[in-house]
Amino acid sequence: MSEKQFNLDTVEHAAETPDTELPWAELGLKENEFEDIKKILGRRPTAAELAMYSVMWSEHCSYKSSKVHLKQFGAKVTDEMKKDLMVGIGENAGVTDIGDGWAVTFKIESHNHPSYVEPYQGAATGVGGIVRDIISMGARPIAVMDPLRFGAIDHPDTARVVGGVVAGIGGYGNSLGLPNIGGETEFDACYQANPLSMPWQSVLCATKIFAWQTHPVWAIR
Repeated sequence: MSEKQFNLDTVEHAAETPDTELPWAELGLKENEFEDIKKILGRRPTAAELAMYSVMWSEHCSYKSSKVHLKQFGAKVTDEMKKDLMVGIGENAGVTDIGDGWAVTFKIESHNHPSYVEPYQGAATGVGGIVRDIISMGARPIAVMDPLRFGAIDHPDTARVVGGVVAGIGGYGNSLGLPNIGGETEFDACYQANPLSMPWQSVLCATKIFAWQTHPVWAIR
């Protein structure tokens, strides 16, 4: 039996071969990000390290282009808004006191590019992620809402994405007995070349509404 030789890109090998070309652009990284990685490590990354950085520094995981906008939610919160807020930014989901010892928990999540790559699973896991976060707050899921944004309605790929996303939302929600009580759908060519630099994107924001028994340890944050 012949033995196959595999060249492993170890840390030691990376340190010894600083000029090795790596597919950082193909993995979605920008040149300045690749340079930052080298500064952090003090050498070029190994192939495995580069893959991990490309995932963790992606828009989906790091919100690198949208975090500047998301920070406004915290900066613009007024004392009046906090009056009934029990759990706010920084937790898995928000909790608002609605009186009589009850609270409502909300969560919004986008599963943009996953819903383009594999529409059914991308949309389904978007719903599942919100269910996970809401349950982690001690709440019970009761309903779903889904605002959706797709590319041009006459684009040849739109039917594939729309059908898969709608089926994925329904498939996961129905499995848990969660009705979809509302939403909206818009078609616009801008979602074919979105700020995430994806060739196609469907924006899925599923909002879960929950009834939750208030516990005295929760405080306004």
